[in-house]
Amino acid sequence: MSQAVVGRWGKSLAVRLPTEVADAAGIAEGDRVEIETHEAEVIIRRTSARFTLEELFSGKTPAEWRALYADAYDWGPDVGREVVEE
Repeated sequence: MSQAVVGRWGKSLAVRLPTEVADAAGIAEGDRVEIETHEAEVIIRRTSARFTLEELFSGKTPAEWRALYADAYDWGPDVGREVVEE
């Protein structure tokens, strides 16, 4: 059984997972986890992303996405250095 120390991360409390625990659970940096309590015990479960980038942008080419949203917002006339020649 591994042990860890509770620390502070801003206004929240944080626990650093020992490498062997993270490896055994299949948790890596940047992964999302689900946390719940049950009778004063903390349970942490690995979760999968709701959508991948490939799923979100499937079905259209990058050029089609750009064309679809080209006029989505009128930023006003170009001024200064942000003028872009297309």
